[in-house]
Amino acid sequence: MTDQFSEDEIVYGDSWGLVHRGVLEDREIERMKALRDKVYGKNGVAVTTMKPIGRVEIEGEVYEARLENGYLDVRTPVTVIGIDFGYLLVKELKMEAK
Repeated sequence: MTDQFSEDEIVYGDSWGLVHRGVLEDREIERMKALRDKVYGKNGVAVTTMKPIGRVEIEGEVYEARLENGYLDVRTPVTVIGIDFGYLLVKELKMEAK
């Protein structure tokens, strides 16, 4: 059985998939959308060890975050790739060699 949902019925991130409105209250979906719009694509730094959950600092504010996968040490650069049930979904920001 395939369900069709309108964009208004879902909250989505680049890599974590879809969450149907029946799972979350409307105000929680709006809070997640606002958080996504505020931090999506921004870079920051891990302020705790990420195993895979920890805290990151983005533009002077500290947020609860979850790694896409793996483990990161404190002060590791990260980038926000989505929102996952109230956590920022982050991955390590790899610096290019010059």
